[in-house]
Amino acid sequence: MRNQVRTGQLANGFRYYSQYDYSHGTHLAGIGTKVGAIHASDGCVGLPHLVEHMLARQSMKYSSREVDLICQKYLGQADEDINIRIDRVSTFYGFGDLRTNKAMVDCFDVMAHFLRDRMLTMEGLEVERAAVLNEYYLRGVDDMPALIDDSIHEIMYSDNPARMRIDCIPADLAGISISKVRSFVKKHYVPRNMFMIMLGPKFEEVKQFAESYFGDNQWEDKSVPRMNHNNFKTLPVLKGIVSSEIVRPHIGQYHFALGFPTESYISSDAETLEMIARILTFRLAFRLRESNRKFDEGVYRANVYTSRSFVHGLIYATFATVGRDFAQYGEQAILEECDKLKNELVDDRELDAMSHYVDSAYLEAFNKNPTALSEMIIEAVCNGDEDMTHLHGFRNRLHAVSRKKIRNVANKYFTKDYARVLIKPA
Repeated sequence: MRNQVRTGQLANGFRYYSQYDYSHGTHLAGIGTKVGAIHASDGCVGLPHLVEHMLARQSMKYSSREVDLICQKYLGQADEDINIRIDRVSTFYGFGDLRTNKAMVDCFDVMAHFLRDRMLTMEGLEVERAAVLNEYYLRGVDDMPALIDDSIHEIMYSDNPARMRIDCIPADLAGISISKVRSFVKKHYVPRNMFMIMLGPKFEEVKQFAESYFGDNQWEDKSVPRMNHNNFKTLPVLKGIVSSEIVRPHIGQYHFALGFPTESYISSDAETLEMIARILTFRLAFRLRESNRKFDEGVYRANVYTSRSFVHGLIYATFATVGRDFAQYGEQAILEECDKLKNELVDDRELDAMSHYVDSAYLEAFNKNPTALSEMIIEAVCNGDEDMTHLHGFRNRLHAVSRKKIRNVANKYFTKDYARVLIKPA
């Protein structure tokens, strides 16, 4: 079926995922590992990110210059069609949809050799450690939406590894040695912790690619590595309001977020929470932007995000405003809109609009957005849905979301205890 992802597994535990494109218009591939920021040990926050950088430099087959030239030919600059990245639970070495099968094969060969050859050198450590440090500022603490996201995860959890930064902690990064890098790769980059995505070719062709690059003749059979963190709470119980206020010079707005912990990735509430997030975004846009008539108040955007993995879950609303007093008003507005969802059934038209869009986006991923589908597969695999059962059942669960269920889920999570982050100008 078109709206299905096929999956297979090699004898050594390596998995592969495919969706055949009958029009032969899709050429997307990559290799993932079920390892992310949460797998760093204490004192080594940033090690998984550094490993991603170091592995994606060169291989036995391709020098760093050859890697760059092939990427320039097919994928452009680093922020264009290259999809080498890390999040809390996954690392992926891949690329966006290309025009030809040859381009896909050439680029996949580069990515596969990164992981087959594992060129981990002192030169790579020195170069990439500096790069990660600069990324920590460029896309982390100097980027207000990223800082908001990191901060609310950090204060929401006291023992859960989801509180760890994805990029790094500079002091930890400075102390990471080449031996730590090699030990981390040896532990986590093993067949039963890795998988391949190839969208476009037939399933048997994808299987042949997997066997050729990652079959038993290249890899030893090993067990799934254990996490360094045990006995943490996936759904923390907040006692009161947990708050963090950060003063930052040279910014012109107050950046605010307010959030509640939720259940983790595979939860019966997941689709309802997505609907709630969209409804809140819709309502806050009217309340915080459209209702404002004062030049030095209001917002540009008010957004609500859900963040879930197999170890955590949360929902938070966020906005930025030039008005100090308006930031206080916005916090109260979020709480009031959450209370409305707890006490009143949503409008039928709201439910229909949000449900229609979410359903359409899901179908679009399978039918004409392979990049989005790839990310959905990665998220599923790395959060316990290796056979895609949860992903394939999404539409049935979405269509079961009702006005009453939205009210029930809102009452379940929107309590008087919440986390708040305020970043304010000096």
